[in-house]
Amino acid sequence: MFSAAFGILGILSLVYFGIIVVYSGIETSMAWFWPALGILCFLLARGDAYYHHHRKQVPLWIPVSIATLCITAVVIFLILQVLIFGGMIRSAPDHLDYLIVLGTKVRDDDISSSLKRRLDKVIRYAEEHPDTKLVLSGGQGEDEPVTEAFAMAEYLRYNGIAPEQMLLETNSTSTKENMICSKALIDDQRQKEKARLQEIQKKKQVQKMELERFVRRLETGAGAGDRQGAEESAVSRGNTDGADPWDAAAEDQRISLDFRGPCAARKSLLPALRQKPEMPAAELTPDKPLQIGVLTSNFHLYRAMKIGERYGFDRLYGVSSSSDPVLFIHLCVRESIAILKDKFMGNM
Repeated sequence: MFSAAFGILGILSLVYFGIIVVYSGIETSMAWFWPALGILCFLLARGDAYYHHHRKQVPLWIPVSIATLCITAVVIFLILQVLIFGGMIRSAPDHLDYLIVLGTKVRDDDISSSLKRRLDKVIRYAEEHPDTKLVLSGGQGEDEPVTEAFAMAEYLRYNGIAPEQMLLETNSTSTKENMICSKALIDDQRQKEKARLQEIQKKKQVQKMELERFVRRLETGAGAGDRQGAEESAVSRGNTDGADPWDAAAEDQRISLDFRGPCAARKSLLPALRQKPEMPAAELTPDKPLQIGVLTSNFHLYRAMKIGERYGFDRLYGVSSSSDPVLFIHLCVRESIAILKDKFMGNM
């Protein structure tokens, strides 16, 4: 019974290896796993047949140990597949502040099929969420002509995504480095945004103080020369950023008002000045919690999110792209081995 099962599994492994070689080439990452598995299955089938014919000559601990190892390997593999498939069904909220896009292989003449699937997903997402910043993460491998981030940016620009929506992270060469470097880039971008908002707030405060001083002078009936000087100062400061912060009606009244006229004429300006719009509070709260997502192939999403959480992200939201249906089994098996490696190395 076990001999036949091992024999069938060995044949299927070799057949699938042949499909991989024909479909994507012998250089496919970890393609060697399938002939190795096939050979192991044939050895197990042969060993099981030998044991059934020579039970008395084989110590019992040998088949028990082999069976235990096989069962353990199958259980671990099934658990890993549950985790991988569970990661595929995670969903992101309607709005993300940043979306980290993980790179993958770039060839001399084109991007890989896996990377193209990710970028096509990015294009659809960016068109629906134009306010989300795209963090394109991926450095340059030894056999890659350019950085993965640059190749992704070129593809997205060609397909209509604005360069202003993209941030390039070009130093990483692994998923671990993807997440570490992307977080550093987001933190740096956030600090720049915070400084910019603080500068805007400072200018608004100065404008408000000048406006209040101007209004007080109108209310107290200061001399015409002082009022004219206060008006010019407020107008010049109000136009620091190009657009006047006061209401258009107030601007018209400032221009047309005769400051040498009666007090009633001067005071008619006050209601319009007091209606100056305030900047929304949300724009001046740069430390609000960020909504950050990570986009990668569906089979890779679980590991990417766990590594990200391990290296500083409080919470990540997953956005998955599809995978090649022919290579999907191979990719899931390869990902299982990668999860074990990262777990043992403390990356998860």
